[in-house]
Amino acid sequence: MARRSGHSEEELPFVALMDTMTNVVGVLIIVLVMVGIGLARSVNKILSDLPPVTVEEHAKLKKEVEETKPQHDPDKVDEQTQKLEAELKKVKESLQTMDTTRDKQQIKLIDTDAIAKQIEEKKKERDQRKVEVEKMLADVDKLKQRLDTTPVYAPPPSVVVKLPNPRPMPDQASIQHFLVYGSRVLFLYDEQLTDLAEAELKRAEPTTALTRETVKGADGKPVMVKDKAGHASPQRKIVFDPKKLTDYFTRVHLGNRDVKVDLALSPTNGRIPIKLTPMPNAGETLDQTRNLVSVFQTQLKKYKADPKAVVWFHVYKDSIPTYLAAREIADQMGVPVGWDIYGNPWFQRTLPVEYSVPFTPPPPPAGGPAAVTIAPPKSTLD
Repeated sequence: MARRSGHSEEELPFVALMDTMTNVVGVLIIVLVMVGIGLARSVNKILSDLPPVTVEEHAKLKKEVEETKPQHDPDKVDEQTQKLEAELKKVKESLQTMDTTRDKQQIKLIDTDAIAKQIEEKKKERDQRKVEVEKMLADVDKLKQRLDTTPVYAPPPSVVVKLPNPRPMPDQASIQHFLVYGSRVLFLYDEQLTDLAEAELKRAEPTTALTRETVKGADGKPVMVKDKAGHASPQRKIVFDPKKLTDYFTRVHLGNRDVKVDLALSPTNGRIPIKLTPMPNAGETLDQTRNLVSVFQTQLKKYKADPKAVVWFHVYKDSIPTYLAAREIADQMGVPVGWDIYGNPWFQRTLPVEYSVPFTPPPPPAGGPAAVTIAPPKSTLD
């Protein structure tokens, strides 16, 4: 509880003056009353009990009267009393004015307990912020140390890139795939490796196939297809067990010294893709590709003689300068070239449509419009 404060210093003189004035007026009134009472009694006594007196007795009584005579003039006393009453009235009016002003200003007493509580809360908040600031300063010091030990970034040298000159792709072009990754150029031999995977798939058919059927046309007759040698045979459709097929290819090591062949099945796609992953240090460095007897230049000379051959570079994001240098060699030899940015440091091909696995297509978006399929842009020479 807050302690009640006493009267303010401005109220004390007026209160004391009022008390003094009241006491003076009261004393004067009492004196006047007593004097009047004493005079009345003396006169009554003289008039009622006036005995014959001698000269000596008269002188003695006169002396007593003189002694009881008031020393102050009653008129002056009344005048002073009126003045004191007027001053007292002014003092009361001043006190009423001060009380009214204090009520209008709504003067509030200071609660020292509440102020002390606020001070404690501010101290706690200050201490908490001090801890946070010290932690931030420590973090700043750590960052400064890391900046001091961080090597200065040196940007790679600038690379000159030619603007593309799109040209149409030759009809029935024979595309030869090169993978440019890790600052190396690798010829994928993807056609030969795809044929190898297809042959292995046929060997795995007796133990991994779920269903086999001959594809028939609208007329009910088998659909005939020709192989690379031009021999016609009925088209078949074989559905494989995904798990058995994966286990089979895990036990069989396909590929060559530069590339490893694996299956890349998807539960939402019925086609059977194969993934060609480069072996460590596979392919040729940029210096090696400049050699006239390198694999890269040997293949370019071979494709230059084929009017339908097109060299296609799949460039990984870390090997743009390597691609530009290899591309310059291909341009000097006059070989048609195309390229794209490849998202993975490996290459993927899909086996023919007659080979498939069971799959569950992804459900369409609920409540939304049907998905719009946009055809990919046509491949062009660069």
